[in-house]
Amino acid sequence: MTLKDYLTKLKIGLPKTNVHLDKQVYEAGSVINGTIEITGGLLKNKIKRYDIDLVGIDSQAFVEETLNSHSVFCSLECSPNQTGKITFLLDVPYEIQTNQNTCQYSLMINIDLGNANNITQNVPIMIGAVS
Repeated sequence: MTLKDYLTKLKIGLPKTNVHLDKQVYEAGSVINGTIEITGGLLKNKIKRYDIDLVGIDSQAFVEETLNSHSVFCSLECSPNQTGKITFLLDVPYEIQTNQNTCQYSLMINIDLGNANNITQNVPIMIGAVS
């Protein structure tokens, strides 16, 4: 087993992600405008695909539901110690529940690097009533 295979298996040196959103609170029917900032790890990687899901969790009914999803197949280089950005737009459905006491929302970010390596990030967001 090579050093690269060993580090990859242990998930050491994988790229790091940071998600930036344009607002702190979104309304039903609005658009989430965001950026995924990816900083390369120790080894060169290639991003094969990324998925962004808007997920709602109803804590009273113990139900998790994907409300909107965006997937992109790609072939982006991720070089060591370099930073790249992926911008995205995701619609918040008009018919979403805005009761923050029982429903919690988040963006689930999954970046597929191939070879069974994924980077996942859960970004909580707030969705308020339309004013």
